[in-house]
This record gives sequence, structure tokens and C-alpha cells, in this order.
Amino acid sequence: MMATHWFDGHELADLTERVAPGSVERSTDAACYLKVEGLRETMDTLRTSAETDFIFLSNLCGADYWDRLEVVYHLHSFEKNHLGTYKVELIDRDKPVVPSVVPVWHGAWMQECEAYDLFGIEFEGHPTLYRILLWEGFPGWPLRKDFLSMPGGLQPGLNEFAGTARRDEPPVRTVDE
Repeated sequence: MMATHWFDGHELADLTERVAPGSVERSTDAACYLKVEGLRETMDTLRTSAETDFIFLSNLCGADYWDRLEVVYHLHSFEKNHLGTYKVELIDRDKPVVPSVVPVWHGAWMQECEAYDLFGIEFEGHPTLYRILLWEGFPGWPLRKDFLSMPGGLQPGLNEFAGTARRDEPPVRTVDE
């Protein structure tokens, strides 16, 4: 049995440019950054190309770096026994949008909903994008680094949203207590 090969970002960028020319933004030691434009087509090529054979999306998640958001994709080929990490940078924190890869890997459906729910990243073309862990109307995106400075002076924590007591106010006790 051959050992699993995990591509570094530069190897992955070279491989990706061979099968999908013009799709790579840049690479680092850890990941290959793809261009947002044409992302769905690039991912479909990576899935169907005999050279890459990335038929399985094991993970899709968001990441916040203060100055940008990223979407991270971990892809696997079972036949070739290799793995790779792709990323897409989203500079516009006010309206981060990236194409959905649900048409490429149906398993991305729930993972894109989770990234939307926790980071506010919208996935254009997602069949039914909605909050999956938190309720509609939940203020903000709790895994963003700026979540602590929410509008209206709200602070994170389930007991500090509309209609509930704040931490700096003593709890109201009834006579029965």
C-alpha cells in the first residue's frame, strides 16, 4: 500500500495550473489559493480530471484573519491516495461572497450553511442557504473576530440578546427563592 501524499501548496498550485490553467491566485507552503472567479468550474475540473481525481470534499470551513475571510477546502483522491488544501480569500468583510460548490460535491451543502451561519460568508448558487446552528435573527456571526464589538452594544452570550438581562445587572429574584 502506498503512503498518502499530502500536497504542499506549491505542488498543488503547479498541479492545478496544469489541469485548470489560470485558476491559481497564489500559493503558500500550506495551501493553494484559487481565484474566486470561475471557482466552481475549477473545483469541477479538480474533481473530474484524471490527474487530480479529487472526488471527495472532506471539509469546507471559514477562517477569519481580521483583514480578510477565507474559505478552506480539503480535497481527497481515494484512487490516487492524495490530499490537498485549497483556499479562497474574501477581502470584502461586509459582503463576503463565494460561489457554492454544492453542484460539484453535494456534501458541501451543510458545510456551506455552517460557514454562512458562523462567519456570514454567502455561497452564491447554494440551493437553500440558511442558518443551520443558530436561529434566524441571531445578531452577527459568532466566529468572526469582530463579534465582540457587535452593533447596539450587545455582547456575545445567549443571555445578552433582546429581552434578557445583561451581565452587569444583578439577576431579579422572586420571593420564592
